[in-house]
Amino acid sequence: MNQNAAEPVATTETLAEVPEHVLRGLPEEVRLFPSAVDKTRIGVWATKPILKGKKFGPFVGDKKKRSQVKNNVYMWEVYYPNLGWMCIDATDPEKGNWLRYVNWACSGEEQNLFPLEINRAIYYKTLKPIAPGEELLVWYNGEDNPEIAAAIEEERASARSKRSSPKSRKATVSAWHPDVHRQPPRTSPDSIGMSRPQLQPSSRDPSSKSRCFACSLTAPEVTWSQ
Repeated sequence: MNQNAAEPVATTETLAEVPEHVLRGLPEEVRLFPSAVDKTRIGVWATKPILKGKKFGPFVGDKKKRSQVKNNVYMWEVYYPNLGWMCIDATDPEKGNWLRYVNWACSGEEQNLFPLEINRAIYYKTLKPIAPGEELLVWYNGEDNPEIAAAIEEERASARSKRSSPKSRKATVSAWHPDVHRQPPRTSPDSIGMSRPQLQPSSRDPSSKSRCFACSLTAPEVTWSQ
C-alpha cells in the first residue's frame, strides 16, 4: 500500500444544494438541517411532534440494476417478479425526494423509523413518538424487533381489510380490461423475505450499506380476463 496516497475526502452536503422540489415536498412536521450522526450529510429533523405509527413515503429514486449503482447509501433493493432485484436509487438528489436525507441510526436507542415495503414501494413508519428537535433515523432490523413485528402485522391487517371492502372489490373489477393479455405479477398478500441475507450489514456503518428489505406487503394475486 502506498503510505503517501491521499485519502479520499468525503463531500459535505449543504442546504444550498438541496433541490427545490425536495424542499417543497417536505411534510409540515419536518425540516432539513445538518445531521448529528454524520457531519458530512444533511438530516431530517422534527419541528413538530410526530406520533408513533405515522407513515411517510414512498421513497423516490431511479430504478436500476445493482451493477448500475455507484453509491449504495441512498438506495433500497426491492424484488420485482418480472425484473428480479432492482435498486431504487436516490444518489442523485434531483431523482429523489426528502426521504433520501433520512440517515442511518447508529443504535437501537436512536432508531425512530423503520422501513416498510407496500406493493414494491418503500415507506418509513415511526417506531415511537418523535419530539421537536429530534433527528429522524432509520434502520432495517425487520421483524427481529417485537415492536416492528407488531407494526408490520398491523399494516397487513389494514391491507387485508382494505382489499376485502366492497369499494375495493368494485375498483378492482372496473380496472380490468379484456384487451390486456399480460399476466400481472403473482405474489402473496402477506409475503415476507424480500431481503437478501448476504447484503445485510454486520454493523451500523452507514458508509457500507445497501438498504435491502426484510418485510413487505404485496398486492394479492389477480387473474386477468382474456
